[in-house]
Formats: sequence, C-alpha cells, structure tokens
Amino acid sequence: MTTNGIWLAILISSVVIFIARIIGYSVPSSILEKERLQRITTLIPIVLLAALVGSQTMVKSGEVVIDHRLAGLLAGAIALRLKGSFLVVLVVAGLTGALVYNFI
Repeated sequence: MTTNGIWLAILISSVVIFIARIIGYSVPSSILEKERLQRITTLIPIVLLAALVGSQTMVKSGEVVIDHRLAGLLAGAIALRLKGSFLVVLVVAGLTGALVYNFI
C-alpha cells in the first residue's frame, strides 16, 4: 500500500468513526439501558484485547506458531493470577520470553 493509500484509509476511517459517534448520541436511552446490551458492551473491549494478544502472540508471517512469546504470555498470566503488580507481570513475562528464546 502506498503512502497516499494509507493516508486515505486513515481519513476514511476517521470520518466513519466520527459519524458513528454522532449517530450514537441519537440512540434513545431506553435502548441503551437494556441489561443485555450493557453486558455485551462491557465485554467487547475484553474480547478485542484478547483477540489482539492472541494474534500478536501466536501468528508470525500469517502462520500459527508456538514460540517464546507464548511462554512469556503464559508466565505473565500466571503472575497476574498470583496477584502480581503490573511491573512484576511485565518483568516475569519478559524474562520468561527471553530465557525461552535464548536457551530453548
């Protein structure tokens, strides 16, 4: 994709998102206050982030791979489950990924 194509895609995406936000303000509150809709919208960011982490961890050149990134992710998840702070989770994940990359 050329530089002009990238900027055109950014411009079109920005306009579409702006229009979607404007339309969102006109939705009646009776629709927005439904419990099912609130549960779904609460889960959307979690699902998107999980998909991003999964695709960035296990995909390389369009193929699914299992390598040091997955080991780091699993170690970070374990540290998070053990109530480690954000910095501890990052260090554990980074060190695990680096050790697996260099020694296995």
